[in-house]
Amino acid sequence: MSFASEVKKELFSIPNQPCCEKAQLMGILRCLSEIVIVKNQMKIKVTTKLSSVLRHIVPLLRKHYQAEGDLSYQDNLSMDKKRSYGVMISSNADKVIKELSLLPYEEVDLNHPLLKKECCQTAFIRGNFIARGSINDPKKSNYHLEILYKNESDALLAITILAKNYMNARISERKNGTLMYIKKAEEISNFLAFIGAANGIFYFEDSRILRDLNNSVNRIMNCDIANSNKSLQTCQYQLEAIKYLEDEGIVDKLTPRLRDAINLRKEYPDSSLKELSEYSYNVLGKEMSRSGINHCLREIVSIYEKRKQPLKELND
Repeated sequence: MSFASEVKKELFSIPNQPCCEKAQLMGILRCLSEIVIVKNQMKIKVTTKLSSVLRHIVPLLRKHYQAEGDLSYQDNLSMDKKRSYGVMISSNADKVIKELSLLPYEEVDLNHPLLKKECCQTAFIRGNFIARGSINDPKKSNYHLEILYKNESDALLAITILAKNYMNARISERKNGTLMYIKKAEEISNFLAFIGAANGIFYFEDSRILRDLNNSVNRIMNCDIANSNKSLQTCQYQLEAIKYLEDEGIVDKLTPRLRDAINLRKEYPDSSLKELSEYSYNVLGKEMSRSGINHCLREIVSIYEKRKQPLKELND
């Protein structure tokens, strides 16, 4: 079962007050339903790929509106090959359509009788997510949560409700509707908390912490590798400079301090400056500081480059 399905399964089990049950039902049906006219009678057709959605809404329709419907299913021949489930609400459909504002042209806002309470606004968004929501598994892909709405007005209403609760969401137009989406991990976690998906939050946050930790470790390892490669290149260049000065008979003319640095580098060709400082007493019988060794090696390389420059210009 996908992470999104697990979250929806948890949302089905949340107990609601009667007012919130209606608001949640409206949130689901405004995303999934369409109004059809059969023999001059309006009916409500609901289609979904989650049978659990129908198991959730049918009892609510029966409880609040004494509405009954005929259940059906259809095997799809599309790429995902998922079975579609449907219900056709005929009895008391007019009452459901009127109270839940399900007519295609009918827009709803925070003044709607079923959305005046904050708890009902939360239930409405919960219904939206149950109907057409999706969330990526944080262990497998990028952070992303979305809800696909049939019209822009419902998407804007959702953004308004979320903004009231300090969450930022965006919308994007699609061929089949308006997409509301959230990409920031913290905002997604806040959204899950808002709709009451406690177990979903725990899973999301655990995955997020582990993922961020792994990313931090990878960044540190990459930096260490890069620094190690850079340090190795520097060591090789210093050894090249030392060999040149030895071949040219220049080493004996250098100061004792520079010769000490040369001996340290030759003895430990791949060691860092810190390590050379630690080894200095064993090799030289005296201690040299890290900064002192660094200064000496820089000076040796500078002498090498200055002596090589005239030869390079001559060859050019």
